[in-house]
This record gives sequence, C-alpha cells and structure tokens, in this order.
Amino acid sequence: MALVEMQKLRIVGLKSRQADINDVLAKSGKFEVSTSPVPFAEASGSIDVEKLLTLKARCAVAVDAVASANARIADIIKKAGKTEDPAVTHEPIKIKSARFFSNAEELDDAGARADGIFAKIDEIDRLVSLGTGYRSAMGKLTAKNKQLAPYLACGEKFSEFRETDKTYSVLACGKVTESALEELSTVALTVPYGDAKSCGLVGVVALKENKERVAEILSAHGLSVCGINEDGSAEELIRKNDAEIAALADREKRAVDGILAYNEDVCDIKKLHDFYMIEAEKAAASNAYPVTASTFVAEGWIPKPSAEALVSEVGKAGGAVAILLDDVRDGDDPPTLYKENKILAPYQSLTDGYSPPSYFEFDPSPFTAFFFFVFFGLMTADMGYGIVLTVGAFLAVRIMKPEKGMKNLMLLIGYSSIAAIVWGILFGSVFGLSFGDIAGLFGASGVPSALWFNPMDDPIQLMILSLLFGVVHITCGYCLHFAGNITNKKITDALFDDGFQIVTYVGVFLLVLWLGNPKDGMFMIDSYPEAFSALLTPGLIIMAAGLVGTVLTKGRKKPSIGGKIVTGLSGLYGIVNILSDVLSYARLFGITIASCAIAFAFNIIIEMVSGFGIAIIPIAVVLAVILHAFNMAMGVLSAYVHNARLQYLEFYGKFYTGDGHTFVPLGGKTKYVRFA
Repeated sequence: MALVEMQKLRIVGLKSRQADINDVLAKSGKFEVSTSPVPFAEASGSIDVEKLLTLKARCAVAVDAVASANARIADIIKKAGKTEDPAVTHEPIKIKSARFFSNAEELDDAGARADGIFAKIDEIDRLVSLGTGYRSAMGKLTAKNKQLAPYLACGEKFSEFRETDKTYSVLACGKVTESALEELSTVALTVPYGDAKSCGLVGVVALKENKERVAEILSAHGLSVCGINEDGSAEELIRKNDAEIAALADREKRAVDGILAYNEDVCDIKKLHDFYMIEAEKAAASNAYPVTASTFVAEGWIPKPSAEALVSEVGKAGGAVAILLDDVRDGDDPPTLYKENKILAPYQSLTDGYSPPSYFEFDPSPFTAFFFFVFFGLMTADMGYGIVLTVGAFLAVRIMKPEKGMKNLMLLIGYSSIAAIVWGILFGSVFGLSFGDIAGLFGASGVPSALWFNPMDDPIQLMILSLLFGVVHITCGYCLHFAGNITNKKITDALFDDGFQIVTYVGVFLLVLWLGNPKDGMFMIDSYPEAFSALLTPGLIIMAAGLVGTVLTKGRKKPSIGGKIVTGLSGLYGIVNILSDVLSYARLFGITIASCAIAFAFNIIIEMVSGFGIAIIPIAVVLAVILHAFNMAMGVLSAYVHNARLQYLEFYGKFYTGDGHTFVPLGGKTKYVRFA
C-alpha cells in the first residue's frame, strides 16, 4: 500500500497552554484536526476569528494596491510613449513573485512586527484613497470637456447668453437649417457660428416677450438650448480644465510613486497576511476544541511515522495532561496521505482528479502510472516530439518552480513523453519523418522506415495493438478487484464476479490476437503464423466459458429460482459491454494515426515551400516550427484527455471506489508563501 499509515492523536491539555500546544501542532505540518464530542464539555469559541480574518484582508488589499500601482505606472508610460511626453520618466518596479519560499519563523517574525507593517499599510491605504480621488476628479473634468467640445466654434462666453429684464439670449446647437434661421429671424436676431451646415451652433437674441415663441421655433427644428452658463468660452474652459487635469495627474503620479516606494515591503506584508491566515485557521480549530473549566481536548490525525516526534514536541510545549495515540479503528474516517514518491507523485495527482483513494483502499497510482505512460507515448508516438516535451517539461519545472498542481502536470507530461520517444523509435517517426526519409536526406539508402512498423503503412496492425492494450487494461482492472475481494475475504465474489470476467477477457485477448492477421508478421514472428491462426478456437472456448460461468453464478444471491435464472441471463448483457469497453480503446489508434497524418501533411507543405529556393529556407524553417508545435500541442491535449478518460471510466470503473479525502494539516494553507 502506497498510503501512509495514520494514527489518531488526542491531547488533553491545560487551557492556559492551549495556544502553545496549538502552535506546535500547526508548525509541525503533521496534524489534521478532527474533533469529536467529549462528554461534559463544550466548544470554547473564545478567539475572535473574524478579527484575524479582517487583519488578513487588510494585508491582501495592500498587496493588491502595490500591484495596481505598478500596473498604473506601466499604463502611464505606455500613454506617454504614444504622445512622446518627455516629462514622464517613470520606470515600472518589478513586483515580488506572487508566491515565494519562506518558513514559519519568518511568518512569526512578521507577526511580531505587525504594528510597524500596519503603519506602512495605513500609509498605502491613504495614498490609494488620494489616487482614487484624483482619478475621479480627472474623470469628471474629462467628461466636462466632452460636453464643452461641441461649442468650440463659439468664441463668446457662455455667461453672455442670459435673460435680462428686457431681452432673452440663448446659444442653441443642433442641425441649423436655412428654414430655422428664416423663422427665427421673424422674432429675433441670429448669429450662426462656424459652418452652419455642419457646425450647428446659433446665437439667438430676442425681446423678452418673444421668449416662448423662440423656444417653440427651436424645439420645432430640433435645436437644443445650451445649459452651460459659466463665465468663459468653451475654448477657455477646456484650457482651464486641461490644466487642472494635468495638475491632478501629477498629484496622482506622486501618490502612485508613494505606493511603489513600499514595493520592498510587499514580502513582509505577504508574510503578515499568511501569518494571520494561519492564525485564523488555528483559532477556528481552538474554538472547536471541547473545553472544561481548566482543560481542553485536541483530537486529530497524524502520520504514524511522525507520531513519536510530534508527541515529543507537544510534551516540550508543556501543559499536556495526557497524550493518547490510537490506531485506526472500524468506523473511523482517516485522511489519505501518499507515501513520498517523486516518480508516482504526478500520477497520484491524476488519481486525485478522479477521487483520492479511501484510507482503507490501496493506491491505484502505480498501475495508473504504467498504463498512462504507455498510452500517452503511443498516442504521441514521435521521437522528436517526445524529446522536445521531455526536455521542455523538466526545464520548465527547474526554471519556473511552479506550484504543486502545475508542477505535477508538467512532470506528468515530461515522464510520459519518455514513452513517446520509445514509441517513436519503434514506429520510426521523428517530427513526422521516417527513419528512411531521414537517411535519404543524407544520401543513404536501404534504411528501414521503422524499427517495428509504420502506423501510416500498416494501420490495421496499430488498431489490433490498441485493442490488445484495451483488453489488458480492462483485465488488469478486474484482477485488482479480484485481489481486493480476496483481501476483504470475499472469496465467492472474487471467484464468481471477478474470476469469470477475467476468463472472458482472456478469451477476448486471444480473439483479438487472432484478428491480427499474422501472415503480415505482427510482433515480428513471420516464421510462426500458425501460432496466431490457431487462437480462434481456444479464444471462443475460453470466452464462452467465462460468459457461461457468469450466467450460472450471477443470480446466486437471489432467493428464488426465477430470480436466479433472470439475473443469470442478464449476465449475457456483458457481451455488449465487452464490445463497447474494448472498442473504447480504438481512440488510441485514432489519435496516433491523426497525429502521424497531420505531421506527414505538414512536412509536405514545408517541402513545397522550401522548394521555391534557398532564400525561402528560413521561412520554411519558421513554418516547420509553428506547424509542428501546433501538432504537438494538440497531440498532447488529446493524449492527456483521452488517456485520463480511459483510466477513469474503463479502468477505475472495474475496481476503484475512491471517496477518500486528502490529508490537510493544520496551518498548511497559505496564499503567498510556500514552505520549503
């Protein structure tokens, strides 16, 4: 079993030392809280978790503010580059990595310096508020300039257009037509501004008693009265607003600069954030611990190999009245923790994508790793692609140092691409070129196209190979279920439910071999074609024996004879399942052929382009990189998705239950910090 044995740890301690003991448990990274009711005790709920979460949130806001300031500076530089503004000389400051390595001691140190860090956070908040106010004011002035823009043709001050005791004067805008001017001239003086046909501005001066008539004419011709009455023309007001916008932009720039001055403090703020994140988690756990007047009870799961060391650390913390260790019992629900294995870890993540194994179930990852490895390589099946993917994945992990999930995905592709190299050698494929094609480029002849066979030349053989892998994969699943029943002492279920299924699929395996047309030399045994042609009868007999055994034993648990017969006959439906399950593996054939065919087609295109002359060779090389990168990316995506589908449905569906939950230690959740 590739799972770590777990034990239940119970600590009865003094309430006065509860925080110290809880701190030891959290820093160990080996304790998952699992509190159970204790008679005559109730949860304490004494720590204000919400306060800790609020402090954590303030730190996150400050981190985001510095990141936003950096983005704002980059935006200012971009705009300045377009306008070639020499006044802008900012350079964006490189923000610290979103996730970085640290340790519990550094987080505790940040917690001890919380007052000083929060003083900086307060200043960041103040500068953010100032910057927001400046941007809001600039937005209002910019909107105001857009309102003034239509009136630029009028050089008069807006305040000149007003109502007096005897006159009524307005500035109207819209489509000023000759008919509108003629009608207005009967009751008022008009002054068109700019090109009346396109500008659409007209000043109207009339006696006060004609005010209503002027309004009627303006409305009838779709002209609207200007509502601006400031003391200045449109040009003057826009110039004034632009000056204010420039001043506000300079203030905002200084506020942003002020925020960026705290860039070097971002790491401390992030550490403080995660310090409070862990403290909040510890507080929530403490609040859930049952307590009496002077004691508390902490209960949870720990890995058995770590138990002795953790018990010793708890003892050193003091205040522990009793420390109890119990092995897993019936009815317990311990968490799942994989044994450390660098090779299997990526495939264990694949298993977790379906469901982590139950603690009482064996880890299927070794079997998943083998079949995923083989199938991925078969579906990619190119030596060149395999080398690129393997080297690229391992370099990416080394250079980027990604998070656990992304790291496992990269390693999964890197490991599995080694199989692509092997299959590429067997199929004679290097970036879609056969060994014979490559030898021909160097003037050699007589080199075979593949070490085994070329899928493009013999697709039927690839189809038979894919179906054979399917039968082996499914049979392995039933064998694992058989082993599980034997382990759980369900001997009858193992023999009748699993045993006859295994026999059936052994017969199917022989029949698929028989279908392989051995006269073409499948598996390179040209001398013994009769070894395959003779498999038809044994295959049919063995498959029939498995099906008959299934029919006779399927209804063994039914109380009535009729129920036994009906249930037994329903076992014949397994014939349909056999066909559908095995044919699911035809996707191995389809994806392999598709990848080979696309690579072959791309090589033809590249050859055509390079045939136009030496000057086109660089273009052909670039085209080759782009096309094969596309084919490789699509091949990897297909190989991953369809491979996972075969593992989850066809393989796990035969034996795997899952329904476990992964081990999540107290204090292990952080947002910014990764513990080395």
